[in-house]
Amino acid sequence: MVRVIGERVRVLRQVRGLSQGRLAAKSGLNAAQIWRVERDDRPGVQAVAVGQLAAALDTTSDYLLGLTSDPTVPPPVDWRTDPAHLLRLQRLIERLVRLPPERQERVMDAVLTLVEVSEVVNAHEVEAPDLFGVDPAPFAGDR
Repeated sequence: MVRVIGERVRVLRQVRGLSQGRLAAKSGLNAAQIWRVERDDRPGVQAVAVGQLAAALDTTSDYLLGLTSDPTVPPPVDWRTDPAHLLRLQRLIERLVRLPPERQERVMDAVLTLVEVSEVVNAHEVEAPDLFGVDPAPFAGDR
């Protein structure tokens, strides 16, 4: 799988007209890390690094990992109106409320952490899409 990541990072970087240094700056990694990833010299590329590279290369983690052959980022889904996503969210909530209260708190903390990470990643984009359809500000004090 690493071989797929390295090759795809290199090809997309070149297609996007980015040097390794520029990709490093855009992704928050350093040039040595980019060099090692592209040469398959980084056997346990961390999920965070894959996500940062995908965002910097305007592609998806699934593409870099070889799970899809399509490098395009799908348009954001409006979770408030898409029936499939609403059903998925409903099922998630149903599972959450069956957990013991202390586990519910841990899951909610984890979700809030994911939202915060997404906000940081989105802040580095020119126009950050509303991926969740929710204003996270009211939840900031829930931690």
